[in-house]
Amino acid sequence: MWLSGQQKRPTEQGEGQVGVITMSGGETAALLDCERRGLQVYSPAGYRWTPKVGQRVLVIQGKGEIPCVAGARQDGDVPDAVTVEAKSLRLQGKRTALEGEGVTVKAGADAVIEAENIRLEGQVYVKDETLEELIIRIVLMLLG
Repeated sequence: MWLSGQQKRPTEQGEGQVGVITMSGGETAALLDCERRGLQVYSPAGYRWTPKVGQRVLVIQGKGEIPCVAGARQDGDVPDAVTVEAKSLRLQGKRTALEGEGVTVKAGADAVIEAENIRLEGQVYVKDETLEELIIRIVLMLLG
């Protein structure tokens, strides 16, 4: 009967599937048609990303390749700014003589800048006060 040919064909190898992360960190696993473990996690060059347990992700597999997590579903509107839900975000340039050179933004709004030189352009504010005003206020307090 012609209806038997109209049923949806099973997913062929090489296509993507949406799954839910069941293990994260050392070994990544996702629930697809069954739980797949040992997944590699891919992200854009220069970024390091670890999916969270319960997060919806896209898992793809090339023919003869190990399945990999290619990205996470973006819920709602995507803002102009980058939103990262993590303990910290590290921005690091090419490794130089300064091995630790980079910027780390930690949860709780702490930022750590590790660099030989720091160059700030534009107006610098410290708690709604320009840096110049802050320096003048501190000098006047010291001079009494």
